[in-house]
Amino acid sequence: MDTGDKDEQFLRDALAFAEFHSASLSLVVLSALPSADYALTIASPIFLQDYTEAVEAKQQRIAKLAGSSNVEVRMISDQPAVIFTKAAVYARYADVVLFGPADNYDYPPIRRETIESILFASGRPVLILPNGHKPRAIEHLAIGWNATRESTHALRAAISFAAPGAKIDVIVLDAKPSTKGHGSDPGADIARHLARHGFVSTVVPAWADELSDGNGLVKAARERGAALLSLGAYGHSRLREMILGGVTRDLLGGAPIPLLFSH
Repeated sequence: MDTGDKDEQFLRDALAFAEFHSASLSLVVLSALPSADYALTIASPIFLQDYTEAVEAKQQRIAKLAGSSNVEVRMISDQPAVIFTKAAVYARYADVVLFGPADNYDYPPIRRETIESILFASGRPVLILPNGHKPRAIEHLAIGWNATRESTHALRAAISFAAPGAKIDVIVLDAKPSTKGHGSDPGADIARHLARHGFVSTVVPAWADELSDGNGLVKAARERGAALLSLGAYGHSRLREMILGGVTRDLLGGAPIPLLFSH
């Protein structure tokens, strides 16, 4: 979370998620301080007063909504680069890291950089919830499968959420046979692997949406009725995705269904 006031729905969703899973919830509030150079260009005392008031107001809002012994609040107040590092360290001590959609944050760029830092440096998955998400047992989920290391991690994370015997759709996007990836029949090998573990799996060929690959995956998952879509994050470099685009860049802002990212 950040110190803004746009995320009340996300806070309610996170509390409901933790309650459903009988889990402890750590709320990490990110408060970015300006760099020294930036601070010289503004009235520092006014900024510090505003900053202090924002932090206090945030703590009061959280206390009003949470009121649970299984909820802890941590504040990270530092330079942005330090915030990203600290958030990734904190994430190592959680099972999953929750984020709301981008429009729930006053500072979306800090949100994105924090997600990326957690994905690359924590070893933990990131779950982006849509507004108003109602937690329930996951009996039907989808995995975006491209036969990479990242999608393998995404599958492992997804299985940890799946109910016993859950239905898993293996969505293969614009897939072609490959000796270094899919093999002769895209999706068939991972479907057999899932069957050995007691899951009912279906290979679902999909094609890129007219807007993006990410939208194509979300569309396929929703049409199949999946309650969650799990994806490997940043199979390409962040620089390449920044310039050329990619599924991760397309979807980090959020989607109409929960998105589970792993790297």
